[in-house]
Amino acid sequence: MRATRIALAVCLFTTAANAADWTSYSNLRFGAAIDTPPGFVNDVPEPSNGDGLTFHSIDGKAELLVWGNNLVDEDFRADGQLRLKGETDDGWSISFQKGFGNEKHVFSGSKGERIMYLRSLASCKGTQALHFRIEYPEAQKRDYDPVVERIGISLKAGPASDCP
Repeated sequence: MRATRIALAVCLFTTAANAADWTSYSNLRFGAAIDTPPGFVNDVPEPSNGDGLTFHSIDGKAELLVWGNNLVDEDFRADGQLRLKGETDDGWSISFQKGFGNEKHVFSGSKGERIMYLRSLASCKGTQALHFRIEYPEAQKRDYDPVVERIGISLKAGPASDCP
């Protein structure tokens, strides 16, 4: 009986990953536009600095962060390397990385029984960076693979009020 309920939950989640009930989030300050999956909510207002939002799954086991930043002291490539170092310093074991050029990069890893995936895009003529980071239980990797793929494809740079 338990296996049947788990299989049903997986089917429903996978179907939801492809369904039309995804929503969109656009950050006005940095112009980050992204699709947010069904079952993810944001229950706090956007911070006054307008840098992004945090969404979490209804069960509280997964978290999606979407934000932007100005590249003041480093270029996009250096910003990505600093983010990667920050994750490894925080105990994440990085198993995949790609890019680290002037336009985009992505990396993923695990820590304990958690998986993390981060994707970044350069924007505003290389003066800003847009990011999303999702973290979820390793036991739900198969469920989250299509979700992460769709979020990754959806991350785009749009009009930004903070772009000079």
